[in-house]
Amino acid sequence: MFVQSLAGQDTLRTYGPRIGIDLARFAYIFANPSEIGTEFSVDVEIYKNIFPVFEMGYSYISESEDLFDYASSGAYARAGIDYNLLPVKDRSVHHSLFLGFRYGVSIFNHHAENVLIPNGYWGDFVLDSYENSLTANWLELVGGIKAEIVSNFFLGWSLRYKILLNPEMDPLVTPQMIPGYGSGAADRGFGFSYSILYKIPLFKR
Repeated sequence: MFVQSLAGQDTLRTYGPRIGIDLARFAYIFANPSEIGTEFSVDVEIYKNIFPVFEMGYSYISESEDLFDYASSGAYARAGIDYNLLPVKDRSVHHSLFLGFRYGVSIFNHHAENVLIPNGYWGDFVLDSYENSLTANWLELVGGIKAEIVSNFFLGWSLRYKILLNPEMDPLVTPQMIPGYGSGAADRGFGFSYSILYKIPLFKR
């Protein structure tokens, strides 16, 4: 028993930045070909079970509806922190079941053409084009899992509850898609990510 206790104390834990890519963004291309995008993330354990997180990405959408043609594109970033709820019984094991939060910012441009405004009295009105550059801000509550499948390689998924802070950013045309957030018509929403990650093993202690 004494030998086992010493062995547990001597177990080293690997530290370093963990870099990931959201595979769910590629699945969106097949589910909705009009939308393309990519997202990367980085996190690092700075203290026991505490992981600051930074995420960034780009999205583009183009679609045609009966009343308009629409396109939106832009970049976004999120910053926050995750807390691992799993007790660390073996320091060499790096799985995590986490809860966290994010603050998100998106800078994007949206453009509408051939906007048809029906009017039974005066007759239909067609707006040739409309364009605006916008900034969106939101908060996210995040929960998920990251599992180490082989040394320093992880698979993870997360669910996100999003709260848009400035839904009236454009009083004329509601954004169909805010990069990194979702539909601008909803001031509340959900998101999902499925990522593969690699931890750069800088040191052990």
